[in-house]
Amino acid sequence: MTSSFARVVSGDSHVMEPADLWEKTIGAKHGDLTPRVFTNYKGRSGRFFWTGKQVRKFAAIEKEQDQFGFREAGYIPEKRVDFQTQAGVESEVLYTTHMLLQYPSDYPEVLRDSAAVFNDWLAEFCSYAPRRLVGIAVIPMHDVAWATRELERAAKKGLKGAMINLAAPKGCPPYRKAVYDPFWARAAELGVPITLHAATGLNPDPLHFETADELERVSGAMLMLFAEIMPVLSDDFIFGGILDRHPKLKLVIGEFDLGWIPYFMFRVDSMRNGLGPYVEMPKLKMKPSDYVRERMWHGVINDPDSAYVVPKIGADRILWGSDFPHIRSIGLDAQGHVKNLLAGLSRPDQEKVVGGNTVALYALA
Repeated sequence: MTSSFARVVSGDSHVMEPADLWEKTIGAKHGDLTPRVFTNYKGRSGRFFWTGKQVRKFAAIEKEQDQFGFREAGYIPEKRVDFQTQAGVESEVLYTTHMLLQYPSDYPEVLRDSAAVFNDWLAEFCSYAPRRLVGIAVIPMHDVAWATRELERAAKKGLKGAMINLAAPKGCPPYRKAVYDPFWARAAELGVPITLHAATGLNPDPLHFETADELERVSGAMLMLFAEIMPVLSDDFIFGGILDRHPKLKLVIGEFDLGWIPYFMFRVDSMRNGLGPYVEMPKLKMKPSDYVRERMWHGVINDPDSAYVVPKIGADRILWGSDFPHIRSIGLDAQGHVKNLLAGLSRPDQEKVVGGNTVALYALA
């Protein structure tokens, strides 16, 4: 493997926390509502994972874990550092795996307990090599007071960011409402970046569809999964005033890649002065697209339009991520991947995207 860059830092990777983590810790308290593995589902034998909303096909998860022969790197920190060395990656920002699909859970109390257990596990995992293993807490948003306390607790444990529900949970007010302001204010005060990550919203993940009706609409559901970010950013964070009310809040858009952003910026700018005689839009402190350029960080994994889109946003707001060990992961040749992905950019911009921006955002230097 040839090293193309002195520093390659993944801004979006994942652990594979043990699937029995919650059964061992909160199973006695929550019983059958506990996220767990079971061996029979709808009359079928096998291994399945109950998330609180969906049932995941565990055979597919295990195949994903082992696609590069580094299954243990998902949950053993020593093995993860070995992987980083072989892949030419200096460090990784680490998100959950099994909790991604727990966010839409129908059981908020179970979800909060599950999140706290994961945050404890991740903090311990990252303590092995804090400069190389950069943990992102999971923070469900059903209860703002609890979420704020858990944010503080996770930060004290050394976790560097927090991933909230992509959209406000079912039955809760939208994020633009003032009830959430204490959370945004505390995140800004602590300097903790807040991530909106794909597959943590209200739209179901079609990778785990099963019925004939579901399977007939997989393609549309997948498109909707990756489009869900747009109304949340527009209605809540831009026109909803969150970013104006909290000018120091750092917002990370995780795993949506970049191709949608020029269209989004055009559309929000077109609504700036209202929609003709029909709707008067809220007044903003900046041009809508400037919030995208100046107040958000955008993750990219393998978007082929990266070299075209990056200059429209600004290279200092792009975070490359490997997605290891998930299905889009680039595997061991991180150096070669980012070299090809960003071939159309200047060398200084490439260095920002492949690691410099992530180092600066999470204060890793």
